[in-house]
Amino acid sequence: MLKIISFIFFLFFFQNSLSPARADIFDLSYTLTEGGTNRLELDNVNQYRGVRLSVVSDVSTRYELTQRIVQPLESRNKPGLSIQDNLVFRAVPGTNRFGDLRVSTGDMPVRQEELLYVSDNAGNQDSFVLIYGVNRPEEIEPGDYFGRIGFVLRPIGSQREQVTQILEVQISVKRTSADKPLIEISNPLGFKQVILDPGGQERSSPVAIKFNAKFEKPFKIKQFLQTPFESAEGQKLDEAAIVFIVSGASAGTAAGQITPLASSPQHIYSSGPSGEADATLLLNYSLGGDFSGQRAGRYRSKIEYILEEQGLEARIETLEFEVRIDPVFELKVIPQDQKYTIEFLGLKPNDPPKSNEITIEIETNLGKKYQVTQEVYSGLRGREGSVIPDDFFTFYTQDLKTKGKLSFTDKTQMKTGTRTLFISDEKGSSDRFKVVYELSAPEKAPAGDYSTNVTYSLLEI
Repeated sequence: MLKIISFIFFLFFFQNSLSPARADIFDLSYTLTEGGTNRLELDNVNQYRGVRLSVVSDVSTRYELTQRIVQPLESRNKPGLSIQDNLVFRAVPGTNRFGDLRVSTGDMPVRQEELLYVSDNAGNQDSFVLIYGVNRPEEIEPGDYFGRIGFVLRPIGSQREQVTQILEVQISVKRTSADKPLIEISNPLGFKQVILDPGGQERSSPVAIKFNAKFEKPFKIKQFLQTPFESAEGQKLDEAAIVFIVSGASAGTAAGQITPLASSPQHIYSSGPSGEADATLLLNYSLGGDFSGQRAGRYRSKIEYILEEQGLEARIETLEFEVRIDPVFELKVIPQDQKYTIEFLGLKPNDPPKSNEITIEIETNLGKKYQVTQEVYSGLRGREGSVIPDDFFTFYTQDLKTKGKLSFTDKTQMKTGTRTLFISDEKGSSDRFKVVYELSAPEKAPAGDYSTNVTYSLLEI
């Protein structure tokens, strides 16, 4: 039995001695998401392309991945002329599985050295996608630019050697007609802004979209608000109260129906299947809601336009967007007989009481507390100068679904001077109420017509 055990042991040892030692794997590679050569080629039309970085590892070592500029992007024809902040990159969220992708999802300039990714504690192999692009090519002098970006895979807390891969980069910049960008977006005056004013003449604002070059691939244009509309006082404005429509499309397809503006991305134009596009489109924004209850202020946001081509996105333009709600603080006095005096005609001694009603309406969007006062200059006087005693001339306020607080809800003698009739609610809401004036004819009052003047004032508190 011992011999057999020894023989088995010997064979096991012998076999292991003949098997070559397996090398650990710790490597880095990249591929272009659109295929083709391993050179990243960008130009006016193909402004953005994707690169997938992949780490293959079985050594259970944490690692990090960085990028650095090995060779700056320089013009081949003009030495010393280079591209710097116009070369940008961003991460595609959700393309990695395990570690921490440290790259922003918004365009950032490619700098000298940046940390891209840190693995999980187990050092699991992973991959992710970065999008590289040319931002504002119209700012770059035309020509061909060449450079190199290095990706470095570095172990953390290990003596293992780092791995480097080099990405060749070529950017070709050409001018379109009249040195204009591929797509221009502005208002008819060329300004990069949209202004809407419900209380003025700017209830609509057109924006022109001009295509200055031909596209070889299908594309879409979409818009989205960077932030909600907000005033300097922190008040919000519902973007759905603004609507838009696109006209002038024949080669492509546009958002040709009135559509409420939304905070999420909205497609406004799609080219033909081979990139056919119209020369000019008109994008018109207008007011589609009721702004009577909106607090006064200038509500600002920015609207961004994105070119989407084969799954990749590039910013076209950003416009300032402003909705102006002008201040309203108005008092309306509506007499029952459309006369702007309080008068009692044909008064005779011992007549039954007569009344005269005034409706008061306040319209405001200031959001500030206020009050309404009345000032009486004299008692009720006849044409011959006779005066009605105060005991016979009274008034009271009456509720008309009033939100604020009324004073003098019971009959009160009219006296000369100023009295506060009403105080608004804390929100300073628009409101309305009624004032009823009543005259009881005294026995000795001379017959005739009697009247007085009353001034109503609206004041902030």
